[in-house]
Amino acid sequence: MSATDNVKIAAAVLVIAASIGAYYYLADLIQIGRVSIVVMASVIAVGLALTTEVGQSAWSFMKEANVERQKVVWPGRQEALQVTLMVLILVIILGLMMWLFDALSFWAIYDLILKVGS
Repeated sequence: MSATDNVKIAAAVLVIAASIGAYYYLADLIQIGRVSIVVMASVIAVGLALTTEVGQSAWSFMKEANVERQKVVWPGRQEALQVTLMVLILVIILGLMMWLFDALSFWAIYDLILKVGS
């Protein structure tokens, strides 16, 4: 990263810090005005950061990620319903199996080993 990029990043951080300071310093100002100061400072800081080499590479990465997101094929209604039903059936079966294992282990421990149940 070049020295210019370091200065731009430092300036962006200072802009954000100054806006947060102004938010608390201007407590008498209406809330929307204080929030607007922070939002505008954030836009300026992001604009500064995007002019750096790291910012450009981050922006490029976000654009490429959006292209990949658009390639995703989402399931149709029928497929989503089938998968949901399969998951529900599997959860019910596993729940019943765990309940059966719990009941059998309870019976084995308390009735067979400890002889407390009878």
